[in-house]
Amino acid sequence: MGKIILVRHGESKLNVEGVYYGILNPELTEKGKEQAKKTREILKNISYEKIYTSDLKRAIETAEIVNYKELEISIDEELRELNFGIFEGRSYEELLEKYPEELKKSQKNWENYNYITGESVLELQKRAINFIEKKIDLEKDTVLVTHWGVINTILSHYFSNGLESYWKFSVKNGGVVIIEFSEGYPILKGLNIGG
Repeated sequence: MGKIILVRHGESKLNVEGVYYGILNPELTEKGKEQAKKTREILKNISYEKIYTSDLKRAIETAEIVNYKELEISIDEELRELNFGIFEGRSYEELLEKYPEELKKSQKNWENYNYITGESVLELQKRAINFIEKKIDLEKDTVLVTHWGVINTILSHYFSNGLESYWKFSVKNGGVVIIEFSEGYPILKGLNIGG
């Protein structure tokens, strides 16, 4: 019986600005660093044998802070946030003005909409689940420091049909989610702990 411990990175500078961003690469804010320190205290009650992080700065910084066991951190781009393509770095208001048709398409068919030069939520989910199936030993306890979209696609995969529950989980910056696997069967043991 093993666990996947999902950690959402702390607040970044672009979280504060309220723009669409996935692969843009801001650092943590001071608040984000404090959130990660609180998460570290939570993780001290949870054992883990391996820790992975997205290759984006906000996740790497968070991983370095929360890694109380000081294990070697494996960096993997498959844990990156959704690539919003032409939407990256833009506010909703900017998109209404510059890409109104694309914005409508993205809202109407959000699962499959490919963000022109980016990827769809469905592609993100395939990437995240592929990472787990190929690289994670579900008999061991593993921390994955990653992003809202990645966490929600993983939760939706294991606890609903496809992307059915993608919008139904609220994982805040610094929040911890625990999925325990009993003979490969997923059990949600904690949601948004500390977030």
